[in-house]
Amino acid sequence: MQTTRRVILAGMAAALALPASAATPRASRAEVLATMRRATAFMTDKAAVHGGYVWSYLPDFSRRWGELEASATQVWVQPPGTGTVGHLFLDAYHATGDEAYYAAATQAAQCLMDGQLPSGGWNYLIDFGGEAAKAKWYETIGANAWRMEEFQHDWGNATFDDAGSSEAMQFLLRMYLEKRDPSFKPALDRALDFVLASQYPNGGWPQRWPAGRPFTQHGADYTGYITFNDDVAGENIKFLVMVAQTLGDPRVGPAIRRAMD
Repeated sequence: MQTTRRVILAGMAAALALPASAATPRASRAEVLATMRRATAFMTDKAAVHGGYVWSYLPDFSRRWGELEASATQVWVQPPGTGTVGHLFLDAYHATGDEAYYAAATQAAQCLMDGQLPSGGWNYLIDFGGEAAKAKWYETIGANAWRMEEFQHDWGNATFDDAGSSEAMQFLLRMYLEKRDPSFKPALDRALDFVLASQYPNGGWPQRWPAGRPFTQHGADYTGYITFNDDVAGENIKFLVMVAQTLGDPRVGPAIRRAMD
């Protein structure tokens, strides 16, 4: 999930580092920074919905997609979505010191906080159109998603699949640590509680938590099974290690050890 923003930042760095040629003069640092600012303004002013993002867009924004087509009121949590873009903005802030990037990252963080579920985690997507709009999407786009059973039913709970929840909580931790802004702390605390509460006694985590609306159309509901797919355990351990190193919460050490065992 970090690959996308690393590639973008690497491209920006390369633009500054490549040797000049007679045919293609090297862009100045000022030109690169100005381009970054324009791209960021485009993202926040044109692409964002409620401060959040999906994966791809038609040039006129008439259609938008995450892993599936998104409605006009939806944003994607599943990477490379809102958290991915938020990480990129925060990385750009670190690289430049320009507060515009911190402001853009804050908008993405606020979107995730607004879409955080009561359990403390996140679903693949957030629909700011309300429950009726989300239900319509699941009944149409989701129900017809061949081979994507995770989208064919609204379990009504949070998922660890595809690193959506873990990327969101890692991003919120970074945002809180950046300036110790207390507005990020309640959502961060709920996310940490979510990871700790959902861990099984043997150290594993399910795909979804807490138990949601049952769905057995394709066989037994597997979402409560311990899940290794998409590095569920690894991403949760990473978040807990980040918390241990930065916040020193005494609860995370035993949880990390159980997960490693």
